[in-house]
Amino acid sequence: MSTSNEAKLSSKFELTTLESYSDESLLAEMRRVVAVLKGTKITHEKFNEFSRVHSTTLRHRFGSWKNALDLAGISEGIAPRFNPLTRESVIANLRSYAAEFPETPVTKEEIASRLGVDGGSITRKFGKWQNLLNEVGISSVPLGRRYTDEKCYENIVALWTHYGRQPSFAELKQPPSSVGSKAYVLRWGGWRAALGAFIKYVNQEPQTVQEIFSEKSRSEMQVTQTPLVATPRSISLSLRYKVLCRDKFRCVICGRSPAKDHNIELHVDHIHPWSKGGQNIEENLRTLCFDCNLGKGAKIES
Repeated sequence: MSTSNEAKLSSKFELTTLESYSDESLLAEMRRVVAVLKGTKITHEKFNEFSRVHSTTLRHRFGSWKNALDLAGISEGIAPRFNPLTRESVIANLRSYAAEFPETPVTKEEIASRLGVDGGSITRKFGKWQNLLNEVGISSVPLGRRYTDEKCYENIVALWTHYGRQPSFAELKQPPSSVGSKAYVLRWGGWRAALGAFIKYVNQEPQTVQEIFSEKSRSEMQVTQTPLVATPRSISLSLRYKVLCRDKFRCVICGRSPAKDHNIELHVDHIHPWSKGGQNIEENLRTLCFDCNLGKGAKIES
């Protein structure tokens, strides 16, 4: 007998269908196919090629292909699950991601990755991404990141000027605060830490003109009223805060302050006008209320 004939005689005969279609037999068949494929990822087509039962039968018996895979104990690494894309699943993942990463923008790509789909499919099915964010009440930029550090510090200076003292955490939640308390908590972890960062910022920000001028140069400027270095008109937040503190958050001419009259608006003013060469140094700056500053105009005072 030839070798080929021996092989034919020794080979096993197998049915192309299952003897039993019980739940356990169907699940056992799924596990058998996994073993035959030896780690190859299973798709519907690949499964139907090697199985003695069609995947449609499994979907009908167990409710879905995913349920069948789960009941058979087949991992997602071997048989990836493709969940149907629904509005509910997108919304749930939006809320979950926003709660898990409150300081990170919720992007369409991140949610699509979590759902196992491409970002374009979300847009095609549900429209503009911003509309979905609005529906959930999530900003495209988290609250703690809507404001720059500078904006948060400006708000602290505004409150400090308004109350004439260090503002409290509770005062962030009411006018004239333009930045809410949550922004400080998200960015710095708490109000005390935010105040600490602000004071560090004020103390470390270089005052360019004051570093350039020596005491002799400063005296020369005051006598000749001639600008030695061209400087920007705007006064830095750090220098503005220092001048306000020095003048006790009140007008140096009339003595009024926002702490006693909330209608008072304070400005940090150049004693020798910037338009006539006045420099942005502490000695050339003072605190004036709106009325006194308006009356001064651009005239040079002694």
